[in-house]
Amino acid sequence: MPTFSEAKNHAVLSVGGYPSLAPGQTRNARLAEIVNQAGQYMFSRPWRFRERTTKYISLVDGQSWLALPTDCEEIISIISRESLGYLIEMVTPDHMEQLRELGLTMTGPGVTHATFTRTPPSDGAALPAVRLDIYPTPTGNVTDSIAVRYRAGWVTVAADAADSWEIPIPKYCDALFIAYVRAFAQAYEDEGLSQRLTEIDAGPILATASTKDGLLQRDLGRLRPSRSPHMTNWTRPDYGYVQNPS
Repeated sequence: MPTFSEAKNHAVLSVGGYPSLAPGQTRNARLAEIVNQAGQYMFSRPWRFRERTTKYISLVDGQSWLALPTDCEEIISIISRESLGYLIEMVTPDHMEQLRELGLTMTGPGVTHATFTRTPPSDGAALPAVRLDIYPTPTGNVTDSIAVRYRAGWVTVAADAADSWEIPIPKYCDALFIAYVRAFAQAYEDEGLSQRLTEIDAGPILATASTKDGLLQRDLGRLRPSRSPHMTNWTRPDYGYVQNPS
């Protein structure tokens, strides 16, 4: 995976010198901006390498929302381990308001409803993190009650980050990321960003990286033994394989 220093060097190389600066901006700030914009654009795709292992979230008595992991951008799955009926149904914000105002339970008892939301930002403050509103409101503290798998978002690289900072991508995406860095760097000089991104996204670099990324585990459902159950002493009930009693 490329380092922050290598990414910055590619940005400089692509324009034959340091990119133009906005008023009051430093070179390091401009280069970090280019690297971050390239990374954010790349992370807009549902790459497999963005998927994270299960994180657990605790319920707080009387708190009608859950704080998600700081790098969470897209939820892949969410289940309740206990206390909430083991089923969480994602709903729209409008549906959530109906449930809270009218006390509705449209899918039967034992179901927790959830939706993404943000609190209004304060004047001059950064946009608040996304959180998960839930209904009904918990009536007790429960540790590690909710299990979440998710895709991580791009983590912003600070302008003063160490040159050795490693960009969190697999090797097969190195060329694609560098292509995006070069595109964003050049676009500040000639305003040709859309054309450059279109060419990259329609070309072989993205196609190759996407193919390699998908080969980690194709979307074919549950992975099961490839041999016959009769050869493995396993039988298949309604859900998965179980071993025959000896």
